[in-house]
Amino acid sequence: MTIINRIQPKRWHPLFIIFAGGLLVRWLTYYYFYHSLITSGGLHFSPTADEANTYEVLARQLLAGNGFAQALFSFRPPLQPMFIALVYMIFDTADPLVAAFVQTFVGAGVGVVTFFVARELRMPRFVQSCAGLLVALDPASIIVGLTLMAETLSNFFVASGTLFTVRLIRRATLRDACAAGGCFALATLARPTTIYLWVLLVLVIMRMVPRFLPKAAAFVAAFAIGVLPWYIRNQVYHNVFTFSTIGNFNLLFYGAVSVKHWATGIPPQELEEQFSYELDRRLGRATSRDTYDYSTKWKFRRSNDPQVNAEITAMAIDVFREYPFAYIFTAPLKVIRMYVFTNYLLPFQTIHWLEIIYNMTFYALSICGMVWTKIRREFVVMTVTLVPIAYFSLIPLLSGSSFGMDTRARTPFTFCIAILAAQGLLWLLRLRQRPQSVQ
Repeated sequence: MTIINRIQPKRWHPLFIIFAGGLLVRWLTYYYFYHSLITSGGLHFSPTADEANTYEVLARQLLAGNGFAQALFSFRPPLQPMFIALVYMIFDTADPLVAAFVQTFVGAGVGVVTFFVARELRMPRFVQSCAGLLVALDPASIIVGLTLMAETLSNFFVASGTLFTVRLIRRATLRDACAAGGCFALATLARPTTIYLWVLLVLVIMRMVPRFLPKAAAFVAAFAIGVLPWYIRNQVYHNVFTFSTIGNFNLLFYGAVSVKHWATGIPPQELEEQFSYELDRRLGRATSRDTYDYSTKWKFRRSNDPQVNAEITAMAIDVFREYPFAYIFTAPLKVIRMYVFTNYLLPFQTIHWLEIIYNMTFYALSICGMVWTKIRREFVVMTVTLVPIAYFSLIPLLSGSSFGMDTRARTPFTFCIAILAAQGLLWLLRLRQRPQSVQ
């Protein structure tokens, strides 16, 4: 029997639909935003809009032969700039639109990986196909891939790491443990929000994998080998043994600013100016008060002094303690925003409301899926999906980051929601058919 004859067409047909459908909708969106849409100011949408510019700048630094010495690397891990630089090298161009186009293949690939995660979870073929398609067509996942932000690449490796984690639970092999740890390391090297997820996953391995000790050790070793060099890089270049300085910065200049703004009504820009002066005063290096403005904060985004990072965190905690009710009140708003709407779609009222309806339906189905999964006592499914959902939902609460918060913050676990939503949809369809079968 030849290899071609052994391939079952039915098995690969859903993957073709998922990948081709994901690419098609991304290409159509890409064409609209970059070739048809013109803003009121006459400008086209940009693949380097907002923070995406920092990744593209670092890619150019790598191509210029400057290595990882650039100061922006203190808070931007290297994988996304390396991806952009690789695209520029292969296609012999420095056009960000080309990199954004290539990124559509990575985005569509997340849907394919979702299919395989559901298959490893031993879910019905309907759930496998539906979950992959939901991720491929998810508006938030499509929009986040339009710019050269790191979410798309990181999401691909989070889903891939989850795939190998399921295989590890099912088969208990060292190979899957190393692959899972390596994938989560790559996800972290793309975007630092994944840096502590390994702790929860080690607990999962200890609870669900037979003879867990060597597998847990292999998982941690693979993850550490991936991320520790970046800690060392920041120690060498910036005298700070940390993976990224962005967490401290966000905690004060976004988290604490938001809390105090809600508590006192003081404009955010005025608070940024105030915090910049107060921070320098605490460090004993403040200049005249009138030399500070809201943009002064940017000098603290990357710091070579561990004392500065420690003082930033201490100041933020002082604000949270001073206004505890405002902190409690503002925290859920971040989570609501990350689940409800996408910032780039806000100007398009019809699409914006359609997205909200889609999201609410998406989450309602996932809740049904959770209920059915609980009824069926599918503990592996519950664990593998709910751990990433809980982790990435808590990150905004603990980090204090709220600037630009929208559905791009939930794309790392969209594949988990999609699996549960597909499970919920199947349950509802079966409930609807049951009375007919009784008749």
